[in-house]
Amino acid sequence: MLTDDTLREGMQSPGFAMSYNEKMELAKLISTAGIKRALVAYPPAHKSEFEVARDIVEKKFFHEVFGLGRTIKSDIDIINDTGSNISLHLPFRIDNMDTIFENIKYACKLGKIIEVGFVDIDMFSIDEILKFCVKMEELGVDVVQLPDTRGELNPAGIGEIIKAVKHATKIKIEAHCHNDHGMAVANTISAISAGVDYVDTTIFGTGERNGIADSITIADYLERNNMETSIDLNGIRKAYNYMYNLILRKIGPDFFINNMPVYGTNSKIQTAGTHVAYGSVFTEKNYSVNVYTGKKMIIEILKNNNVKYDENKIERIVSLIKDESASRGEALSVKDIIKIAGGAV
Repeated sequence: MLTDDTLREGMQSPGFAMSYNEKMELAKLISTAGIKRALVAYPPAHKSEFEVARDIVEKKFFHEVFGLGRTIKSDIDIINDTGSNISLHLPFRIDNMDTIFENIKYACKLGKIIEVGFVDIDMFSIDEILKFCVKMEELGVDVVQLPDTRGELNPAGIGEIIKAVKHATKIKIEAHCHNDHGMAVANTISAISAGVDYVDTTIFGTGERNGIADSITIADYLERNNMETSIDLNGIRKAYNYMYNLILRKIGPDFFINNMPVYGTNSKIQTAGTHVAYGSVFTEKNYSVNVYTGKKMIIEILKNNNVKYDENKIERIVSLIKDESASRGEALSVKDIIKIAGGAV
């Protein structure tokens, strides 16, 4: 039931990034703890993400490995080439569903487990969510992920949605609950009680803004209620110790204060380039930059700092920024970004 998302969602924690070697070591620790299902990378974002997904598949750390991407054919092909199963997310503003459906249908013919995320479910009615899940079932999708992308739902609300979907379809459902208002663990447990098939968690509840549900908390709940028997809590603690030391070295102890819901500052910081591209949905203008950055984010950072750059070279600038972050295994500062933009040729 538990899907670990630390290696992908955790990379979106403000101020955080991991190198290839750090990701591989963490993957080994998480898998050794008995977690069998993991979303490990965003392969279309950068070659380092592709390599992580490919090598985790080759080392057989997990029973099911997923790479994440958009519902576009090029992303699907890249994920497929890693050997991992294919997890796709819809755009945050949907313009052309016919093309999206065709691309999903294409993915379903590749012989992998196909998961599709219907993002921001708090913005849709239950009827709209049901129609989407029924359509995914018709297309041959194996799992529909229902993310509370902005952490707006409460336990009653998410429980109602899961129950309605489970009643109307036979498709498997995965819950992905963000923690902006401190509801991630409660919402995840509500989803479990409503009959969800999978739940996403991360070590220390890390992730975009102030993250999602915490892994060891949910693992403990599943164990105490005899829902998950393979997870070794002591093994998870070893993964937590490793992640803790990474956070201390890369960010410092203030991360744990800043990551608190409501009180902390992380809930106002974006990392994912896909979020920044849809500014009408995600209005925050504070950014953390690593390999998950995007063109619009970098343009806004340069503009906000009155940096002149060659607009024809913006894709090259973004590529260099991603390369630097991957090489160092760190999020980049504004000073780093300005330097790279100035030196781009």
